[in-house]
Amino acid sequence: MSIRLRPPADGDVARLVALEHASRRRYAVHGGALAWVAGMPAMAPERFDRGETVVADAVDGTPLGYVLLEPLDGLLYIVGIAVAPEAGGRGVGRALMAQAEARASAQRLGGTSLATFREPPWNGPWFRRLGYVPLPEHRIGPGLAAVLARHAGFLDMATRETLWKSRAPAAGDAT
Repeated sequence: MSIRLRPPADGDVARLVALEHASRRRYAVHGGALAWVAGMPAMAPERFDRGETVVADAVDGTPLGYVLLEPLDGLLYIVGIAVAPEAGGRGVGRALMAQAEARASAQRLGGTSLATFREPPWNGPWFRRLGYVPLPEHRIGPGLAAVLARHAGFLDMATRETLWKSRAPAAGDAT
């Protein structure tokens, strides 16, 4: 699938919120203990005012997904990633994650981090296939600790995991 990555444009936020809400439907279809996630509210529009958003578009300009990034504790934290249901399995998420990793490298951050569900297959298992591993406890800084504490207020943390991927040193990095 041919996609184009770009920063958000005026009017995109409402479309991205709707895209995220649509992407959550797969939890209901999958069923199991996380089916309730399908009914959770989408990310608040004002959340897109913080950090950096990368949008993935189809050739015709239709948004197919996004990733929202925020520097946090020396890493680039993936606040959220969503892919339109009709674009699932076509490389959109992989392209967004590659862009997140490139942004971490460009900012000379230590890598990327995220908090996700251990299951279903499009959460923890998918990120692990991309090379993400559990974030060591000693790497969890105060910013990420605050995010995880907020999550603990409405999520069962036994179903969650915090993952990261260290960035490869770039040319010109101090050794």
